[in-house]
Amino acid sequence: MRHLLVTAMSSFLLAACTEPRSAACRDVCKREALCVEETGSTMPFDEKECVAACAALEQDATVNAAKVKRHVDCVHKQQSCAAVLECK
Repeated sequence: MRHLLVTAMSSFLLAACTEPRSAACRDVCKREALCVEETGSTMPFDEKECVAACAALEQDATVNAAKVKRHVDCVHKQQSCAAVLECK
């Protein structure tokens, strides 16, 4: 029983400490990952790290949330992968 309680508490703590992953971050990072692959870019890119960083920045309502929104908007407006990779 004690093992079950420890396991349940561990699961709860892990869930509580995990950043929420927004759909916008997942979509943008997926598109950027596809564009890095499609263009053969040598830019180091990890989709999971992108989503985690985006979600963390998105939670900062002061300055970073606006920057994330501008970046998401930029990626969504672009037709070509080269243009997507130019979004700041």
